[in-house]
Amino acid sequence: MPALMSDDSLLIRPLSDLFPATSRWIYIDAATSGLLPETARERVAGVLEAQLVASFGENHALSMLQSCREFFARMVHAAAADVSLMPSSAGALHAIAARLAWPRRNNIVLCSALSRPSFAAFWRRHAQRNGLEVREAAFDCGGFQVAQLEKLIDAGTAMVAMPVVSHARGWRLPVAGIGSLCRARNVFFLVDGSASVGIIRTDVVRDGVDGLFVAADGNALGIHGAAFVFVDEVWGGRADPFLQHRIAGDSRPEMPHLLSLAAAQEVLRVCDGCGVAEIEHHAVGLAEQLRRALEELGMPVERPRISGQLGHVAAVGVAETEVDAPLQDPGLRKFAEQLTSGRVRYAVRSGQLQFGFHLYNRLRDVMDVRRIAAQSLAA
Repeated sequence: MPALMSDDSLLIRPLSDLFPATSRWIYIDAATSGLLPETARERVAGVLEAQLVASFGENHALSMLQSCREFFARMVHAAAADVSLMPSSAGALHAIAARLAWPRRNNIVLCSALSRPSFAAFWRRHAQRNGLEVREAAFDCGGFQVAQLEKLIDAGTAMVAMPVVSHARGWRLPVAGIGSLCRARNVFFLVDGSASVGIIRTDVVRDGVDGLFVAADGNALGIHGAAFVFVDEVWGGRADPFLQHRIAGDSRPEMPHLLSLAAAQEVLRVCDGCGVAEIEHHAVGLAEQLRRALEELGMPVERPRISGQLGHVAAVGVAETEVDAPLQDPGLRKFAEQLTSGRVRYAVRSGQLQFGFHLYNRLRDVMDVRRIAAQSLAA
């Protein structure tokens, strides 16, 4: 067995007791949804108690909102004035679309096969309603090639929309390379960070990102009912902290539910205290150790041939075309059954097993999965 590095970290290790789910599961499923810390429940309970005794006012809500915007902005190296916190993912995507002008533009570029289905479906519907052509970027087992976009982007391209981390395969896309190309062509570059922000370092300035969308529940930056949006002021103007449209008959703008705000504020505080660079180093390192451990056992671990496209998600198995394809290989099915019996939480996508790491994972999680894999192969 290859030597496994220690996962001791002065910043991360003290947080291990903050996540109660890790006492019930070997939870390696950040590819689907991350875990909330115990302190998020305490924060939400505190807001509920304050409302019960009528000591929570509008100023408290606005203060929480501003705190969330500042935490998130620091995390992605943006200006807080360009960050919005919306009450729903659909509303957030509509707000991005509403802020963009589309004069003399007739197409958008997606990679639906690598994007979250809901993200790709929204922009395909938007394109259909507005008479825009959808141009699909391709990929193969070697990874994602930026050069192909040069043929897809032209003077009529309104937007390129890509994920930071592939939903289907777990790869990291070359965001900086895509952003550089979009800047050179004056095309709006939107990224979906729902599976990456808080785990993988995101720098909207360095990477040439014009818009960033994050569903708060996607990687546990909060709970269902909140979504973050960044739009560069050059494109959209300084972002309002609230959704642009209003409830009929009500002059007050919409905002996320107070409990969503409370949860998001606490999760962002924990990530901010740890540092995303440290979280990335930790999670990516554990994913690589799992890849090497399973490769030593002879398992079919996926590695894109293009360097720099591996991240915090380790994928095992030969990928199928459809993202919802089940496991086809009998050996992987047996492995999956034993993982489930061993209380390991993982994801199945594109006929592969995916293991997504976050700050709460430990070296023992890697060792447990390797042990189960060895038992599965020996059975």
